[in-house]
Amino acid sequence: MCHSLSRRGFLMAAAAAIGPQHLLARQDVQRLDNVWSLPLRDADGVPGDGLLIRHGFACENTWYYLGRWHAAEDWYRLDDVDTAGAEVLAVHAGEVMWIGSDYPGRVVLVLHEGGLYSMYGHLDYAVDVREGDRVVAGQVIGRVLDATGWRAPNHLHFEIRNFFYNPDVNGDTPKYDYACGYRCPPGPGYWPMDDPRHPSEMGWRNPSHVIHRGFADVGFNSEVIVGEAATGLSGPIRSEPDKYAPITGEIVFRAGDRFLLRDVETDDPASLGTSALGYRVWYQLEFADGGNGWLPALIADDRDTQADGRPSSLRPLLLPVT
Repeated sequence: MCHSLSRRGFLMAAAAAIGPQHLLARQDVQRLDNVWSLPLRDADGVPGDGLLIRHGFACENTWYYLGRWHAAEDWYRLDDVDTAGAEVLAVHAGEVMWIGSDYPGRVVLVLHEGGLYSMYGHLDYAVDVREGDRVVAGQVIGRVLDATGWRAPNHLHFEIRNFFYNPDVNGDTPKYDYACGYRCPPGPGYWPMDDPRHPSEMGWRNPSHVIHRGFADVGFNSEVIVGEAATGLSGPIRSEPDKYAPITGEIVFRAGDRFLLRDVETDDPASLGTSALGYRVWYQLEFADGGNGWLPALIADDRDTQADGRPSSLRPLLLPVT
């Protein structure tokens, strides 16, 4: 059976209809504190839509830092469209702990419950938040810098990690002489491939695994949208969240189609996988005929590859509507 749904209407969050004269109920505030978001969008668009993770977590960026693992995700607009001006979003509720640097551009560090930090790099200098501000998921904190004379195209450098300072990385005794090492809150953004410790063992986390696992923790019966990056793709629907599980149907992806989300399966955010093949994020969707099945929410892409030939880019196919 082939599933392909046309665009349909959906209910807006009830909070959007609350006038400024009303206070959110306690349960609404708690719900906002539990929500997660992807970190980038076009103005008023769906977070993650029309975007590509060009260099994923624990991937090698051969043209920028050969021989180093990327400790972040670099988010770009599709088809080499300039990413400058795209809206940078807080991925989860938290407190803005630090703003500064010239990365180039501003860096914002947000502390979340449980001791995780999200880090947003290469922002325009006119950010939308101040140190000490409380933010919620999906709140605009800034925009991608429009830089000139920089050897990397404009993009968002996005990290999730469990440290503000790590002595071996960016604290008092950094092991390597990287830029932004000694007592430098943003940190180096990369880790040597010849160090026996994986970036996860230093405290960095796979950002997509953290965020999509957060979607799983919130609960289901929410919607996901097929992203622009999925245009022209098709593939099997699986009975379980595994690429070798039995096939129960086929899907033709159409940007803008919406489905009901039933379940989420991801690998551990501290997993030790490398390259884009180290990612594992699956969604169980409900289809118009009442059936359900599993699909990958993002897939490896060979837009960029490592020195060993493995892919370092990822295409977000399915995007939560948060």
